[in-house]
Amino acid sequence: MLSIIDVARLAGVSTATVSHVINKSGRFSKETEEKVMKVIEQYGYVSNNNARSLKSSASHTVGLIIPNINNDFFSSIAVTIEQFFDYYDYSLFICNTDNDPQKERRYFRRLDSMRVDGIIVISCQKRIEKDVISRNIPIVLLDRIPENDMDLPVVTSDSKNGIYQATTSLIEKGCRNIIFISSFLATYVSTNRSEGYLEAMHDHGLPASRKSIIQLESGPSIVHSETSIYNYISRGNKVDGIVCTSDNQAIGAMEGVRRRGLRVPEDIKVYGFDNQFQSRISTPTLSTVERSPSSLGKISSEVLMNLIRNKPAEKTTVLSCSLVQRESTAS
Repeated sequence: MLSIIDVARLAGVSTATVSHVINKSGRFSKETEEKVMKVIEQYGYVSNNNARSLKSSASHTVGLIIPNINNDFFSSIAVTIEQFFDYYDYSLFICNTDNDPQKERRYFRRLDSMRVDGIIVISCQKRIEKDVISRNIPIVLLDRIPENDMDLPVVTSDSKNGIYQATTSLIEKGCRNIIFISSFLATYVSTNRSEGYLEAMHDHGLPASRKSIIQLESGPSIVHSETSIYNYISRGNKVDGIVCTSDNQAIGAMEGVRRRGLRVPEDIKVYGFDNQFQSRISTPTLSTVERSPSSLGKISSEVLMNLIRNKPAEKTTVLSCSLVQRESTAS
C-alpha cells in the first residue's frame, strides 16, 4: 500500500503538505493540491484513519440527531451536512429520533460511546441536560433551541418574523378573521411562532387571542389539520385567512375548507411554512414561509468544524425567512 511518504515523493512535496491537502487544513496552492490529488487518484492512496485517530484522539466522525428524516426540510439539511463533512473526510452518523425525547437521549449516549468528534442536533427536548454526554465535545443546536446550561452555539431561523410576515401579508390582502394552526411538538418553537401571529394581528388593530390558535394534538398532521378546520368553521366561526406552522398543516387546512364548500383563495387564503416539495404540487399551489435548509446545514457544519479545530465560532446565528407567493393567497 502507498504511504503518505510515497505520495509526497511522487508529488514532489513534503509529507506535511500532503497531510494539509488531505485534511483541507493549512496553506497550499491550487497547483499543489492538484499535484497531490493526481497522485492519490492515480495510485489509489487511502489514508489510515485508524492510525490518525489514535495519534490525534479524533475519530473523524460526527453525529447528526434529527427529528424526522422523512420530512423534506430535515432531509435537505442532512444532505448538506453530509456533503460538507465528506469534503473534509469525515463520516456522518445520522440518528432519527421520531420526535421522541427518550430516543434522542439514547442517541446522544450512543454517539458519545462511538467517540464522535462533535454533534449537531435538531432537538425535540425542552431541555438538554449537562450529563447527556460524558466527554467535552462540541454540540451545535440547529433550528430548535431547547434550554441548556452548557451555553451551546445556536444556528436557527427567525421563524417568529416569518409568521409575522405571513400574517401581515394576509391582512394586506384584505383578511380580517385570521386563525393560526400550531402543533404540540417542539412547543418552545411553536410558541415563538404563535407570538409572531399575535403581534402581527395586534400591530394592525385586529382581534386575536389564544382562542384563535388551533393547537393540533398529534403533530403537523394533514388529517388532523383538515378535521380541525372543518369543525372550527362548522361551529360558525368566521375565517378568511389561515397561517400554519407547516406545509402539511396548510394542505390539510385547504382540504377542510373545501369540505365545508368554501374556496381557496377566494373565500379563505392559506399560508404554510417551510416551502416543502408538496407545497409546489398541491391544488391550489401553496404560499408558504421559506427557510433555507441548505444555509442552515452549511452554517451549522462550519460552526461545528471550527469548534472541533479549536477555532473561533459564532455563538448565535439567526437566518431570515422570506415569503413564497403562490395560488393559495392570490388576490
